[in-house]
Amino acid sequence: MATKSHVQIELQAETVELFDRYHKYTGTSPEAYITQLVEKTLPTVQAMVDAMDEASENPDQADVMEIFGRKMAEAALAQKEAAKAEPLSV
Repeated sequence: MATKSHVQIELQAETVELFDRYHKYTGTSPEAYITQLVEKTLPTVQAMVDAMDEASENPDQADVMEIFGRKMAEAALAQKEAAKAEPLSV
């Protein structure tokens, strides 16, 4: 079980070089980029975990991928409704 708030990853040399170039143009550090990537993909992880939880309650009749698809659709709908409630202002 994950209990730490920090994760250490080892990147390939090519990836480090790419992030260095990206940082030069955008000012975005690899840590910031990876953190945003993880945060933006959390709904997918949440949907998969919820699907596995639900499927484990009835393993003989549950299709994890079907439940996952439903959970992703629910998350997309919630995101769409949230976007309507808080319009983007530029």
